[in-house]
Amino acid sequence: MMALTRGVNASFPCPICLVPKEEIPNLAVEYTLHTTERMQAVWNQASELNMTDSEDLLRSYGLWDVKVILISL
Repeated sequence: MMALTRGVNASFPCPICLVPKEEIPNLAVEYTLHTTERMQAVWNQASELNMTDSEDLLRSYGLWDVKVILISL
């Protein structure tokens, strides 16, 4: 039930693509898909950076460095 939910105030509220919040009304632009593989690659890249750079990279994709305990159940 919780899959693909994004907050309405999120920088990238669409669960399908990486459209910025302020660009949602612009239907003329095609944005990068928000795929598991692409986000895993970003996550892996961020894990190799220092804390500040990692945080900046993750936020640029609408991601946060938070451990999800539901996955480890």
